[in-house]
Amino acid sequence: MENGVNTYLSADDGDDEHGVDAAGHETEFDIASFLKDFRDAYDDTQIERDVAERCRDYYDGYQLTEAELATLNKRKQPAVVFNRIGPKVDTLIGWEKKLRTDPKAYPRVPSKEDDANSCTDALRFVVQQNKFDPLRSDVFENLAIEGIGAGKVIVDDSDPKDIKICLARVPWDRFYRDPHSRDRYFADAAYLGEVQWMYDEDAIAEFSQDSSREDVETLVEASYNKEWNTGTYGDRPRFSWADAERRRIMVMHHRFRNEGEWWECVFCRGGFLVAPAPSKYLDEDDKPDCDLVATSCYIDANNRRYGSVKRLLDPQDEINKRRSKALHAASTVRIIAEEGAVKSIQQARQEAARPDGYITVRAGKRFEFAKDPQLEVGQMNMLAEAKQEIDAIGVEPALGGQAGAPSGRAQEMLQSAGLTEYAKLFEAIDQWALTIYQKIWYRVRQYWTAEKWIRVTDDERNLRWVHLNHPVTLGEAFQQVATKRQVPVQQVVAEYMQNTGEVIQGPQDPKLQEVVRTQNDIGDLAVDIIMDDAPEAVTVQSEQFQALVQMKQADPSSISTATIIKASSLRNKDELLRDLENQVPPQVQVQMQQLQQQTQRLQGLNQKLYQNLQKVQLQLQAAKSDNSNDQMQTQLDAWAKQMEVFIDQYNAETARMKVLSPTPLEAVPPGWIADQQVPGNYAAGPAHSPAGGGAGTIHPGAGNSASALGIAVSP
Repeated sequence: MENGVNTYLSADDGDDEHGVDAAGHETEFDIASFLKDFRDAYDDTQIERDVAERCRDYYDGYQLTEAELATLNKRKQPAVVFNRIGPKVDTLIGWEKKLRTDPKAYPRVPSKEDDANSCTDALRFVVQQNKFDPLRSDVFENLAIEGIGAGKVIVDDSDPKDIKICLARVPWDRFYRDPHSRDRYFADAAYLGEVQWMYDEDAIAEFSQDSSREDVETLVEASYNKEWNTGTYGDRPRFSWADAERRRIMVMHHRFRNEGEWWECVFCRGGFLVAPAPSKYLDEDDKPDCDLVATSCYIDANNRRYGSVKRLLDPQDEINKRRSKALHAASTVRIIAEEGAVKSIQQARQEAARPDGYITVRAGKRFEFAKDPQLEVGQMNMLAEAKQEIDAIGVEPALGGQAGAPSGRAQEMLQSAGLTEYAKLFEAIDQWALTIYQKIWYRVRQYWTAEKWIRVTDDERNLRWVHLNHPVTLGEAFQQVATKRQVPVQQVVAEYMQNTGEVIQGPQDPKLQEVVRTQNDIGDLAVDIIMDDAPEAVTVQSEQFQALVQMKQADPSSISTATIIKASSLRNKDELLRDLENQVPPQVQVQMQQLQQQTQRLQGLNQKLYQNLQKVQLQLQAAKSDNSNDQMQTQLDAWAKQMEVFIDQYNAETARMKVLSPTPLEAVPPGWIADQQVPGNYAAGPAHSPAGGGAGTIHPGAGNSASALGIAVSP
């Protein structure tokens, strides 16, 4: 890299000469340029990595140097370390887990709302399949301690029938980047990379699939040298570019920008194991995309990245040293004595240091202890001040739940103040997670092009199955419309033929098997990935929620239950809101029960009337055939008219109930011709029929089912 610009091409100032790799093969790119990039990243970030390693040691409790341990050992003083950094970082990790939010996809076109829900389901399926929550916590830990966290979104396409989208963390000591990058999220980086240590047999087996095995072996053998120590990026235990005894080599997976696009390659000290080529992953605009996602917490004036622990190092050192000095001052004394006062000075010192020591002093000689209590008190005061300082800089005890607060409300305020101090840290991990979700969606669009079932477990009680890229036939579309509108499928078919002019020749018509659209077509869907809302501050959310609850208690009709649920921090509030929407109000339930009772009573009356009417008709026919007893004929005619009046009353009551409880009609799915709004369900309730009896005859209606057309119901 020269002046921040990559110079990967081996040609010099327009010459046609090509670079040569270690195997002696001509290549468009020069391996020396890539090796120089890694060397620059190593050299320019050495101070940064030294600080990061020290922060990791302090988190793990290794806070004393070898010289300090030797001094304490010489004094026979225990090396006591009270690690106040580790619990603070662990508390932050706990809050990161508590404040997590889920991704949600929002469509850019109103008609694609249902498909956007499928996108959300696909994102959460990949996240759950890869156990993303522990991975995110590991990245957050690196971010808080070392100051850099990284991960990658890759694809396992070894099985074409089951392409898997995989998430993996890149440890901080295996990640390198362009040292000239200034952006917190490395958006301006010219290259990013990952270091891997492999046994040479594994490297030869993996990279010889697309290349000659002999060439790969030559590259691996060329890596065994000891001219440069790799330090932080070294193997564990640390070695140079390669370890000839254990037969392990260092391999770099390098991502770089070339003419505005992301390329990638794999190389070792000997040369290219995978030749440079455009990235196989595509972004939203179908351009090569970088699979590596990195973020950082803080950046100083020299582009050095660091985490929250760096601010705690000096107060922690102060605590360790002041406590050690106070212990040393408390356990030692000064002796003032004349020459010859004791027989052995060394023995006198040992006895003076013992609690039950005994010292023999020559008569007439001065021998006394000169202990300065102010020295010990001063060390303890400075120790207390150091503890207060580290509590003020880091996570307060109240945030970790270690200090008693006057009330829960007061503790919430203390917790909120402590979290606000780490706004940059939580913002960095949220932005990193959002970028991961976006790249997951890019991979889903690119690789999940065939039909696919995914399992969604966002419901705590039930599993859901989502069918992606599902081709919908005309018959299935008819059934879906009929199910949504709660009307017979024959009615939907009739309306379709009336509006389009096409003719459907029964349930076996081949047209019913034609694909008319693709349901949950994720390949042709433009969405925006957004994180679910999370409270910016615990205190603000709690205040708003408490205010709403008080308003609800004062006037139950002023605030709806749905508003209370939306303002809460309940984990499954979306599910509660859906259940609430489907719930019928109590007053409507009472009305529906009354209507149901009236319906049952009228149905029973209808059955009796129908039976009596049949008897009357039989008697009437018999009377007419005998032409006798005119009085009976008159009574039968009056009875028949009375039955017709009852039937009219029954029909009027039925129509009234339909008006009181109408069935809502839902819209036809996109792509269908607008149909006529047909009130009610033709398959429900009694209906008039011109056949079988007189004008007043009532026949119970038989509902038309989907099986009448032989259309399969889509899952």
